[in-house]
Amino acid sequence: MSRRPKSRGAPPAPDRVAAKAERAAQRAAREEEILQKKKRAVLRRRLINLGKFVAAAAVLLAAYMFIPRSASYSIGGTGTMIEGVQIYANATGHVSGPVIYPQTPPAGGQHNPAWLNCGIYSEPVLSVYAVHSLEHGAIWVTYNPTLSESELDTLRTHLPSTYVILSPFPALPTPIVLTAWNAQLRLDTAEDERIPMFFEEYWRSQYVPEPGALCSGGIDGAR
Repeated sequence: MSRRPKSRGAPPAPDRVAAKAERAAQRAAREEEILQKKKRAVLRRRLINLGKFVAAAAVLLAAYMFIPRSASYSIGGTGTMIEGVQIYANATGHVSGPVIYPQTPPAGGQHNPAWLNCGIYSEPVLSVYAVHSLEHGAIWVTYNPTLSESELDTLRTHLPSTYVILSPFPALPTPIVLTAWNAQLRLDTAEDERIPMFFEEYWRSQYVPEPGALCSGGIDGAR
């Protein structure tokens, strides 16, 4: 006697299949939307961070561009003749008392055993200490106390970071005077093109009595 195969049930109705597929599609769409939102949020955070970084970099760059920079010169001279530079033959030597100098400001001669620390001074300094710094290769930049602030700012742009003294000096023969050991240049303006030429020739010269000696570790000397 033959047996009929067992029935496996009727296939799902087409509308049920369509509904299931639609729910699956909606679920996939929601998941995709959530994924895209996360991606957009990550991208937005990255763009914000990038914007902050760019802004910070711009601020740092702007600050860097406006940082005053010291002028740069070569150590030692080549014997170049500069128009207007006066050359002297002052002898060297250490003394403990005051000294009367033949030049204004002094361009060499006897001086105190202590040297003046190189730097920028807003008050006149004692010549007996500054002359000792000249002996070490420093340049002494003096200016009339009545020099305008704009001229003084321009003058500062010519200064190297070390081995230079800037100070006012009453009764100068000209508004500005640059002095090295036994060399001096008188100037009427801080825009004179000979200023960097003077530094290039006489700054840290090998022809001073004590080349390479310190320009720090001395004293800060006001009048």
